[in-house]
Amino acid sequence: MKKHVISLFFYLLLVCSCTGDSMKDLRRAEQALVSNPLEAGLILDKINPDKLHGRQAAFYGMMRTRIDYVSGKAISSDSLARIATDYWGSRRKGKYTSLSWQSLGYAYSSMNRDAEAIYALMKSRDLSKDTLSFDLAAIETLLGKHFRKRGLFDEAADAYSESYRKYRELGDCRLASFSEFNLGRVYLEQKNYPAARDIMEKMLMDRCLDANSHNTCYLYMAHIINGISGKNAGREELEYVDAFLKNAGSDEDIASGYAMKGIALYYLNENDSAFAYLEQAHRLSGDLSTKIFAIKGLEGVAIRMKRYQEAWNAEILIREYQDELDKQSNESEITRIRLQYNDEIQEHKYRSRVSRIIMLSVLILIILIAVVILVNIQRDRKREAYYLKMHDDFIKRQIEEKAETVENRLVSACESFRSGIAFNMINDVVMEHRGFKPDERDVILHDVNLYFSNQIASLREEAGRLGQQDIMLIFCNVLGLDQGVTADIMCTSRSNMRSIKSRLKSKISAESFSLYFKE
Repeated sequence: MKKHVISLFFYLLLVCSCTGDSMKDLRRAEQALVSNPLEAGLILDKINPDKLHGRQAAFYGMMRTRIDYVSGKAISSDSLARIATDYWGSRRKGKYTSLSWQSLGYAYSSMNRDAEAIYALMKSRDLSKDTLSFDLAAIETLLGKHFRKRGLFDEAADAYSESYRKYRELGDCRLASFSEFNLGRVYLEQKNYPAARDIMEKMLMDRCLDANSHNTCYLYMAHIINGISGKNAGREELEYVDAFLKNAGSDEDIASGYAMKGIALYYLNENDSAFAYLEQAHRLSGDLSTKIFAIKGLEGVAIRMKRYQEAWNAEILIREYQDELDKQSNESEITRIRLQYNDEIQEHKYRSRVSRIIMLSVLILIILIAVVILVNIQRDRKREAYYLKMHDDFIKRQIEEKAETVENRLVSACESFRSGIAFNMINDVVMEHRGFKPDERDVILHDVNLYFSNQIASLREEAGRLGQQDIMLIFCNVLGLDQGVTADIMCTSRSNMRSIKSRLKSKISAESFSLYFKE
């Protein structure tokens, strides 16, 4: 017995020593991140994440995501950042609570998921105890970027203004200049040309601004002059564009410069050169806004040169690109909806997590804690099953106590269904533009059978040949779901739905059919 106790003691010492070393490495990586992200990444590479638990796993997930983002590495998953946000939660303000949500925002930003990035970054900002820090300023800058991408220009302007103010107070002129440059870019996209011009003229004289952004100021000045003076300032626009093209590097930058140069040459009546530059801009660019700008210019030049077939082709392209751009801009409303905080859901998720044990002392304590956890889990499962049963019974009683007429019972059942889990799940699937998973279909089937139990019983008394597909078709139609969603839920095609509906007419009475299908 004594030998076993000694072995256990040494085992605990070994575990504690390994834990301490991992935490020291994580702290070193945190300190190195400020000055040398590459060194911080090398430190994390020495750590085996599979051996980390609790706070260490959360710390590693947060640091790995932040270091990868700062280093410019592509992030393909939010799983590591989610470990951190699940551990620190969102109830109390604190340094690591805020940083965990910031790392989640970095992950979504790298994955180009703007709505989720904005949500996570706003949570990080609200959970920070600090009022002035580089992290807060970086959050505002990134918020401005995603607001601007989704066409929320007022919010983008506020975010960039705040980041500019914070960087000025922190004494970082380089990042402050970059924030002010982006603010001018937002004003330009809002067509607030006087405000944009004031900032861009200032940026041309600002030595703190990075070279690439400084060069882009020339292109933006050409757009501003075009917006203010139009064809009356073609020569001045051309000078700014030529200055930009001297140092333009990427194909996208060259395409933007060619598009603006083509417009300037069009104003100067140099039609052949204008057509050539605008055509190159359209071919080189991968940005829809630049393509539309170039094609509109091509259309004007083609009309002036009486090349009507090319003008007609340009008009068709403009419509196609504009439709595609409109589809993207429609996501702005989705972004607004998804930004709303749902504190009740966050609180429920927080309470449902199992508390992790960080400090281990003795084997007896570990066994006791394990027993307590198992008992609590079993109790929670029984409680959850009990509450679900009580909820089902309550819904059934509620449906039975509704008005006695068939139509009133049907309306009541629809209202009850729309307040349930299944209807919210259907809306989420539609908003995410994806199909239904088997477990999601099971939930929908369960709730349809639950909420419309009286109607289903009546239908089966009337026609015993009704199958589950017939029932799903009837009540998906009553709920107002379109054919695409209904077909996906039923795992069938739209053409087969028409066949099912046709056969249904022969199974139930004309009165019942007219009740469920308003034709």
